[in-house]
Amino acid sequence: MARTAEQGMTLIEVLVALVVLALGLFGSATLQWRALQATEQALYDSQAIYRQQTALEKARAS
Repeated sequence: MARTAEQGMTLIEVLVALVVLALGLFGSATLQWRALQATEQALYDSQAIYRQQTALEKARAS
């Protein structure tokens, strides 16, 4: 019986594919985490500006 071309994937190929997939998912999670941090910081900055503007308007009105 003659051997035909190999079919399927070897274990090493599967492991390499899983590592590449894991790195991609880790990168995506890191980007999402940084986006959440930036959004939170922007919220704090906006609140601080609003409070300072309110205090300035109260000082002008006095």
